[in-house]
This record gives sequence, structure tokens and C-alpha cells, in this order.
Amino acid sequence: MRGLRTGLGVVLGAAVLAGCGSGNDAQTGQSTPNTPAAPTATSAPKPPRQAFDPPKVFEKTDAKFPDGTFFDRDKPRATLHDGNIYSVDDKGLNAFDGITADPLWAVPATVTASGQDATIAPFAHQDRVYAAFSGKAPAQGTKPARPVIELVAVNAKSGKPDWTTTIDVTVKDPGNTNDGQTTVVGVSDTSVVVTYYSNDASIGQTFVVDASTHQVRWNKDQFLAGDLDSGVVVGNGGKPFIGEQRSLTGLAEADGAQKWSTPLGGYGTEIMPLAPKIIGSSRQVYSTADYQFDLIDVTSGKSLYSLPINTSFGAGYRMRCFYDQTSTIVCDGQSERTFAFDVNSIGQKPMWEITKTADRVPPSVTAAYHGLVYGTGANAPVALDAKTGQDAPDAPGVAPEMVDKYLAVYKGATYKPTK
Repeated sequence: MRGLRTGLGVVLGAAVLAGCGSGNDAQTGQSTPNTPAAPTATSAPKPPRQAFDPPKVFEKTDAKFPDGTFFDRDKPRATLHDGNIYSVDDKGLNAFDGITADPLWAVPATVTASGQDATIAPFAHQDRVYAAFSGKAPAQGTKPARPVIELVAVNAKSGKPDWTTTIDVTVKDPGNTNDGQTTVVGVSDTSVVVTYYSNDASIGQTFVVDASTHQVRWNKDQFLAGDLDSGVVVGNGGKPFIGEQRSLTGLAEADGAQKWSTPLGGYGTEIMPLAPKIIGSSRQVYSTADYQFDLIDVTSGKSLYSLPINTSFGAGYRMRCFYDQTSTIVCDGQSERTFAFDVNSIGQKPMWEITKTADRVPPSVTAAYHGLVYGTGANAPVALDAKTGQDAPDAPGVAPEMVDKYLAVYKGATYKPTK
């Protein structure tokens, strides 16, 4: 199963759509094992939680999380992993008990933060949590301060950093780069993919860090990655300006060689990591102003399902898609239509589809997990059978934005399953 960076709502936002800017390709990283120092756990061991797989009904916990745990200026900060909450801010990476909000551990960032909202929600993969902090190396002599990325890999249970490395970000004018946003896009057994995006300097770069040496194996200018899967790094290529030629491109994880590329015209696309080997692409077509949605095989760049989108009002909309971590992808088009595919048989005909009728309305989907789809129906939270699209017997009580077998999250509060 893929690692998770389960931010609230659609994780990949404006930076992915904007794409990339200018910079240089040659980069090196500086690795420092086992720093910063591991924190000490603050609470005694707790009894094992009861798992519900999938959870059908939820009730709100009494947990009170610190302000900004889940969002900062509408940017996702938190990831749910095995019933706990992992959150970043400009000071470091923090872990909380999902039921009680008790702090479990904290790993401070060692770089000086470049902005309050520069770090996106961490990425959980197997037994580690990865976070990338945007900062600045201090000025020295006549050399001005310059942007850097601090990448940390932390044991999810103990909070002990396994390793950390610092990546130099080469830009033409470092003095004008104050809001560099960093994201851990994906993790494999051999690589960690990190992006750096700056609105004020129109910079977009992708760095692929070797998981063994902790050094940058390769990096790509004017390329903002959105996914790592099956040995391919997929992202938006081209300058981040409206009207510039853009592309959806797959590069080899090993060396950055181009494996495939699809021209997009003057706009980039929103990339949604979904099932193994599958991404969603939701974009506006520059030449027509229509909207276009595709499910794409990351190994070849081939579109497996394509949907031009126009409504009765003459305006299009973007799709949101979710993977239930087993076999189903479900997509929601702003309550105009909801449909699903079995990941092993994606074609032009969905497995099921709900459109507006006198008897039924498409739900607004918020999450999917192990055979259930969660969202809001006609007037309340609803759960659907992922295979059939039919309403499940039990109303969930909440439309979770993040969910696993131990916990759900909705609007900064956590909910424990009861059934």
C-alpha cells in the first residue's frame, strides 16, 4: 500500500496547479544521522485500541488539539496514521494521541523557518513519518541567506529521528525567496521525493533523495512532482505562468530520465495519487476553458478513463477522487455525479454512477476506506458500499475527511468508531 499524506480535502492544491519555475539542476545534500535528539515520551503505555475494519459509525472524542494542528491558512498540516495525528508547523514535527490529543513526541526543526505556512502535512510510509521544512541558511560574509530544505525521517512510534538531511535550493535571487513551500510527495524503499515551490519567485523544483545515502540523487527544475509510484515520479512540467506550455510528465525515479510526457497547453493539472499505478488528473483546458478529468496509468502516461466536463450552466468543475486502500476508486464532481471503478478494470464505463434524479442525489464524498465510501448525502452524513454505490445500513454520524480503522477526523476534531 502507498504511504499516506492524508491532508484534509484535496492535498495537492495551488502549487501543483501552478507548476514550476527557474533554478539549477545540480544539487547536493548534507546528511546528519540521528539528529535532532529524540524526545522523551510524555505518557504511560495505553491499552490497545479496538479496530473497526471498516468503521461504520463514529462518535466525537473529547480531544482538544492545539490551534493550527490540522490547518494553517487553509493548507493541510496533519496526517492520520494508525490512529494518531502527525502534524507540522514552522517549529517542527509533532505527534498526538488521536483519541486524547496527548502529545506523544516532538522533533524540532533545526532550520530557521521561511514562513508560517511553508510546510505541508507530513508523509507516513510504513513505520516512519517524513517531513520537509522550508528554511534559510544564514548569510555569511558577502554571501546572502539562501533557501534550504530540512528533510527528516522519524520513527512513528518512538519519535526518534532515523536520519535528517539538508538540501540547498539554488535560485537566481535568494533574497526574494521568502515563502518557499515544501512537500514530501512520496516515499519508496529507495527514494524520498520532495518539492519546493515559491510564489514570489515563481520557483518550482523537485528533489529525489536516496533513502540509503540521504543525498540528493537528482533534481529537476521547472518540474513540480505530484506522485511517486512504480518507479515513476509524476508531475507538472513547464513554467508556472498562464499561457506557457505545460505538460504532465513521468520521470524515472532512478535517474530522472523522461519516460513519458503529455502536453497540457497553458494550464497545469491537479494530480491526485490514488491506487497503485493510478493517478487522477483534473484540469481546465486552456484552449477551450472546458474541464477535463482522467484516470492515468503512471507507468505509461496512458489515460484509462477520460471525462470532458460541462454542466447545464455552461461551466465545468474539478473532480475529487479517493481510494479505499483495497480495490475501489470513487470520484465526486461537486455533487453533479459520483462514480466508482474497480482498480483492476478501469475503462470508459464506471462500476456504478449516481447522478441527480428525483429519487437520489450524488453524495459529496469526503473519504473512502476498505469497502466504504463516506460523505454527505441529501441532508446528513452517509456511507455507501464501495462496490455497489448503495447506501450502507448504518449512518456514520460524521463525514470524515481522514479515516482509518482506529479514528476519523472532521474539521479539526477526532471521532472514534463505535461499530
